[in-house]
Amino acid sequence: MSEKEMSCGSFDNPYYNMQIRNSRRSGTGNAIRREAGLFTAIHMELRKLKGSSFWWMAAGMALLTSAWSGAAFMKRAGGNPALRTVLLADNEPYTFISLMAPILAALLTSRLAVMETGGRMSLKWLSLGQSEVMRFLAKFVVAGLTLAMSFIIPLVWIPVAAKAKGFGFTGSFARPLVVTSLIALFSSLAVVAVQLLISMVMDKQAVGLGIGVIAGLIGSGLIALGKPQFGWLFPAGISSAADPFVSKALSNGYASVTMVGNPWIRVVASFVACVVWAVVSVLIIKVKESRR
Repeated sequence: MSEKEMSCGSFDNPYYNMQIRNSRRSGTGNAIRREAGLFTAIHMELRKLKGSSFWWMAAGMALLTSAWSGAAFMKRAGGNPALRTVLLADNEPYTFISLMAPILAALLTSRLAVMETGGRMSLKWLSLGQSEVMRFLAKFVVAGLTLAMSFIIPLVWIPVAAKAKGFGFTGSFARPLVVTSLIALFSSLAVVAVQLLISMVMDKQAVGLGIGVIAGLIGSGLIALGKPQFGWLFPAGISSAADPFVSKALSNGYASVTMVGNPWIRVVASFVACVVWAVVSVLIIKVKESRR
């Protein structure tokens, strides 16, 4: 799609309508309308969030995860030399995902849902012809990527800083960065899909926050309980179930952290789980819209 097309603010744009007429002759009209509709919804969602507290919340979340990861890293850097390994330093911010992702997702999606009904914004959406499913998808993309970046930032800079400080590491340095970032992305998207569904279906936003807190506590406790495989049953547990790190206690009382033999299988599994929860959420929203 060209820059001129992407700048369209409504479906009344003459250039857009001309493209639709031309696409009908080639049989691709429906695909172009869907693409333009989703892009328009995302564009309007971003415009609606301009100058709002949503971005302050997102910045605060990114600072929170980075500050927590940085504090753990500084403690690791000044501790026992046996603990100065890149994978061990990277494992700490990764374990933060299962606990905080549902809570932070509940805050973000609740804010989006409140803004949707405030300031006659719902009437503005109806005037644009946006369906509830399209609005859900726009919020899903914006909130999902925003939440994912809160975790991906420390998952990238912590290993880089650890390697620069001479932490021990063997193998491909890019692999843990890419693997953990992708799992964080898919886990965040899955959690946002369900939390956004709750925020859009239920009037009381405190319900979504309560569910997020409970889900975070359960999801983060699966590894400690030795039952990470149960994490595949709900979004908050995906990061625990797809954990690419293997911890092993050493004779000196410390722990050794390595990566599983083929972490890409867990990346693919987390992607599949993300798609499943996203589709389920969209179907529920669609059923709710059809009954209105």
